[in-house]
Amino acid sequence: MKDKSYMPIVVLIITYIITRVIYKLTGFSYSFSEGILNIKLLIDVSLWIIISVLINTILNKILLKSKE
Repeated sequence: MKDKSYMPIVVLIITYIITRVIYKLTGFSYSFSEGILNIKLLIDVSLWIIISVLINTILNKILLKSKE
């Protein structure tokens, strides 16, 4: 498993699923009627970044352990 070309796709899919679950649990939604750059959009983007970094880190650690 030296080829990690599938990792970005896996991270994106898992991030999407987790953010959708969080949005359903919290009732989070926004629209662009409040303007293009609003606080809810910044919350959404920051949540995506945080979750994707966490998922990427976790998957990298799992793959490193499986190589040992």
